[in-house]
Amino acid sequence: MARPVSRLSCFLLALAATLAASGCGYAMRTSRDPSQLSRLGITRLYVSPIQNETYRPGVENGVYSQLVRMLSATPGVRTVKSSGESQATLEGKILLAQRTVSGEIKASDLNPRNRGSEQLLVATEYSATLECSFALRQGEKVLWNANFKRSRPFPANSQIGALGSTGALINESEFERALLEVASDMMTEVRSSLLQGF
Repeated sequence: MARPVSRLSCFLLALAATLAASGCGYAMRTSRDPSQLSRLGITRLYVSPIQNETYRPGVENGVYSQLVRMLSATPGVRTVKSSGESQATLEGKILLAQRTVSGEIKASDLNPRNRGSEQLLVATEYSATLECSFALRQGEKVLWNANFKRSRPFPANSQIGALGSTGALINESEFERALLEVASDMMTEVRSSLLQGF
């Protein structure tokens, strides 16, 4: 006796067939597929220190470490410690690193004891935004350049339940963490753009 086919099985089969037929434009890269860098004969790459053009000190360190980590994991490309050892130099600038309020609530709604503060708004969520520009150079010749901008929301101290004098420190700590996550996501995109073509 044949088993009846469940709706879930039919759905999964139809989904798999649709995805296979649609050809989403994505392809798996293998170590045999040469990157654009390999085609140009670039196997040794120097990542110069990131320039920070913002008022946010230290953000360049997180961006630099995420970029080097991404490139070091790339087959066929080796990061080197000086421009003298390299065949090309990757330069970067941080154009924007900021936190903006993306959600707010009345203080009286947050805590009923705050009567009389109906006009006072308290942040419930922030957005961390990072914007960077990168350029790949061989001597004076620019081989590739691109700008990247990404944002990520993060909760304010009012959502975490930590009100009071430590609120600013908690918000700052959450902002630093969110910026590192944004930088990690962005460096994946930078690496992809750099390897795919210019």
